[in-house]
Amino acid sequence: MSKQETWTLMAILNWSTDYLANKNIEDAKTVVEWLLCDTLSCSRMDLYLQFDRPMSEEELAKFRPMLLKCATKQPVQQVVGNCEFYGLKLAINEDVLVPRPETERLVEETLKLAPKILETIEPKTISRKIQSEDKENSQSETVTLPKELHILDIGSGSACIALALAINIPQAKITAIEKSAEAVEIMHKNINFYNLKNRISVVHTDIMEYKPEQTFHIIVSNPPYIAKNEMPGLNKNVTYYEPHMALSDKDDGLNFYRFFAKKFASWMDIKAYALLEYGGNHQTAELRTIFSDFSQKIVKDYQNDDRVIILKSKEA
Repeated sequence: MSKQETWTLMAILNWSTDYLANKNIEDAKTVVEWLLCDTLSCSRMDLYLQFDRPMSEEELAKFRPMLLKCATKQPVQQVVGNCEFYGLKLAINEDVLVPRPETERLVEETLKLAPKILETIEPKTISRKIQSEDKENSQSETVTLPKELHILDIGSGSACIALALAINIPQAKITAIEKSAEAVEIMHKNINFYNLKNRISVVHTDIMEYKPEQTFHIIVSNPPYIAKNEMPGLNKNVTYYEPHMALSDKDDGLNFYRFFAKKFASWMDIKAYALLEYGGNHQTAELRTIFSDFSQKIVKDYQNDDRVIILKSKEA
């Protein structure tokens, strides 16, 4: 890409798409569109409405290094520092997983269950005094408190699931567990951006050491489920640039589910549900065995692969 030439948006879009395609970058055109939108602070539609607009040297100076990073297979979301998930714009970096469309299925299924669970929650009441000038004949009144749906999000990462649920379930009070200190910083950034720190509580701890002080109506998690022997077969943009701690348990990919199977009975309210993302069809049989003490439902993603297991106590 010569610095001397005058580059229009369409010219740079076409040249850069060919450049990334020759580097075997998937969806090269989409990646370039994303980079250009970030460089120019504009929408994708704006790119094509002003296709013959020349790019300034200052704009090109911002665009070039981002293009080179994408050419090394670094995820474009990391390069621009943000991504979209369930209609939300989230800050991300190399310390958190890039949220996947498959995880939106977990959110969708949780949102379907939320109204049903809220119906089972008994409203709490409190008694409070009514202010009166006559202190000897003070009265009290009973006030019904708004219902709260208590949700536990395990391995929250960027807080993508917690935020999607909090924004779409007004009654949700979410406890978000995260082991990585670096990821916790991103969580706080995203939660503060949406002004939800009063409804999402961040707990920086290893889930294996977590001792909840309450039971939950819903538990959600997208835990590390890639087996150690599967890691070398992942795309370079995943293995080189995304945190391995969030990808694999360094074993067969099922250790977190075994742990959950032991703990969930005491963590879940009597009529609660747990929704867990997992690695696909090849793990379904094992998960059904691991969670044999729970009622189960398997939900497929939009590629028709098994993706979410929904659990409920058989006694509920």
